[in-house]
Amino acid sequence: MSKYKVYLLKIFTITLLFSNFPEVLGSEEIKKENANESDTKDWIELLKEEIREVDLKNNENKKTRSVDINENEFKEEKSKVNLNKNEVKEKKIIDEIGSGLSEKGINLDFMKNLTEKNKFGIRVNYLPENFFTHKNIYVDGRNVKAKYFGMGMLYQYKFLPPESRSNFYLQANADISNFKVFHNIDLTKETYSSNNLTLTCSACGNLTIQTDPNKIYFVPSISLGYKFKNTEKLTTNVSLGLQYISPGKLENFTDTEYPLPSYVQSRVDSWMKKTQDLIDSYSNIQPSINIGISYSF
Repeated sequence: MSKYKVYLLKIFTITLLFSNFPEVLGSEEIKKENANESDTKDWIELLKEEIREVDLKNNENKKTRSVDINENEFKEEKSKVNLNKNEVKEKKIIDEIGSGLSEKGINLDFMKNLTEKNKFGIRVNYLPENFFTHKNIYVDGRNVKAKYFGMGMLYQYKFLPPESRSNFYLQANADISNFKVFHNIDLTKETYSSNNLTLTCSACGNLTIQTDPNKIYFVPSISLGYKFKNTEKLTTNVSLGLQYISPGKLENFTDTEYPLPSYVQSRVDSWMKKTQDLIDSYSNIQPSINIGISYSF
């Protein structure tokens, strides 16, 4: 090949290179731009994913917090309910009510729990006039009637835990009471002796011999009892103990407006002396027994 041809070939090659250079350069720039765009897109997508993850975490935290708040609110409400229950328990005036029968008649008890083993209460006793009679307490085999009304304090101590089916207890009572013990004698049906004569008195009416019905008595007692739990709330109890009681002096009167004849009055005086001597012969310490049931709230 001649030098001229070689020279033309080099010029053609250089011209071709320069003519393609912008396209090559442009393609490189396009590739770089595409790479930058893809990088930018990838970065945006990553940022979006991170934002989504943060939002998800925030939502989960909010849910967790709401659950915690709801649990706390539930606990607070539960504590309020418990407090209300405790307040109801504290506001309860009576924990137990009981009724029974004793030598003082019918009794009604209202009890309050001080501790698991200690109780304090009020007892009301009532004995109607014709509830029962005692015979031969006075003289000449005459029936004696009694009337009693008393109200007092009651203290009870249990020896065993409250959940025990059977329990023994010590009980102390102190009554402020009003009572009378009396009997009536129809003087018109009696016969009297005077100067070897047997007499009657159709106008003498009825004689009453009794203790002072207006006197107020203090009657303390102490007893040992046994309590059996029939159900969770109902129990049966029996107690036996001692009480201090002093009936006092006797008095008598008739239902007529006129004074009694001397032979009748001497007989009344004899009845009064014998009856008072008999009462004074009795000890002031008397037995006490009670049988009853009680219901716990």
